[in-house]
This record gives sequence, C-alpha cells and structure tokens, in this order.
Amino acid sequence: MNDIEHQHQSLPNTDIYQYGEPLQAQQLTPMTELVLTHIDDNYPKLQLYVAGVVYSLIATIICFFIGFIAPLSITAKLLLIVFILIVAVLIIRLTYLKALTVCYGVFKDELIMRQGLFWMSTTALPYTRLQHVNLSQGPLERQYQLVTLKCFSAGSGEAEINLPGLNADTAEHLRQHLLYQAAENQSSEHKVITASLDS
Repeated sequence: MNDIEHQHQSLPNTDIYQYGEPLQAQQLTPMTELVLTHIDDNYPKLQLYVAGVVYSLIATIICFFIGFIAPLSITAKLLLIVFILIVAVLIIRLTYLKALTVCYGVFKDELIMRQGLFWMSTTALPYTRLQHVNLSQGPLERQYQLVTLKCFSAGSGEAEINLPGLNADTAEHLRQHLLYQAAENQSSEHKVITASLDS
C-alpha cells in the first residue's frame, strides 16, 4: 500500500455531520406557516422604561452643555436642543416598538425566534444541535418577573438564540421541554449512527 492510499484511508469521514443530523427539507417549517407567540407584555414596558431613563439622561446632559457651555447663539441653541429632544423621543419609541416584535415558536423539530423592526431576523435552532439551555434574570427583569432564555448549540461558544421577555414560569417549562426534545433527538440520532456502523 503506497503513502497516498494510506493517507486516503486515514482521513475522517467528512460525510457525517458532526453537530447533529441535518433536517430534511420536508421537516422544516415553511415561513408562511409559522405560528409564533409573542413574549410577555411587561417586556416592552421594561424596555420603554430603561430606554426612557437612559436616553433622557443623555439628552439632558447634551442640552445642558449646549445651553450653558457651547458658544452658540440663542436661536442655534434652541434649535439644537429641540432636535436632540426629538431624536431622544424617537429612539425611545423605536426601542419600544422593536421590543413588541420579539416572538418565538416551539415546533416539532426546531425552536424559532423572530425579531426586528425594519430588518426582520428569524433564527431557527434544530433540536439536534441544541446543547444546553440557560435562564438569566437581571435586577430589572426580576421586578417584572421576566427571564431571558439562552440556547447554546453544538460548536458555538455564544448563545445562538437569546430570547428575552419570558414569564418566569413559561421560561422554566420551555427550558425543560427544549432539553427533553434535545435529548430525544440526539438519542435517536445516536441509534441511527450506531445502526449504520453495525451494518
């Protein structure tokens, strides 16, 4: 046996997808048939509150600088202050509207999350790739009984799905369901691989 044949035989089988069994086309949920659930109503309120405080504070500091320090005419100062206030209100409003777009769907073979105001983003995570699920809750989220669900996929160090604004009870039920689905799918996949190797 020459060196070329030996190297060829020692190469790993690249036909096997190492991060779970790929879904077939018929298993994927068509975009037109997605029935998604909106997150808790308190999440947009929380985002409105946080954005209101942060951007109001920033706008106040900038307006103070313009009004008392910047060497501008009174007319220019007034126009700048009005412009900054309008921008701040617009950003706060857009933050609230974007929070309203966050929704998710739990389907047979995958978890889907969608969000976005002007640019809509839809993320699908097959259960065969799901490694673990975390729940996180910040101080402000705790006041509203909200939880962020984070789903990590195989081969990824960061959360592939970061789903905020879930009710605490809903998030825990969803976490258990996702972990169960992941275990079931990966167990089925392991049996298929074992059977193929045995044959």
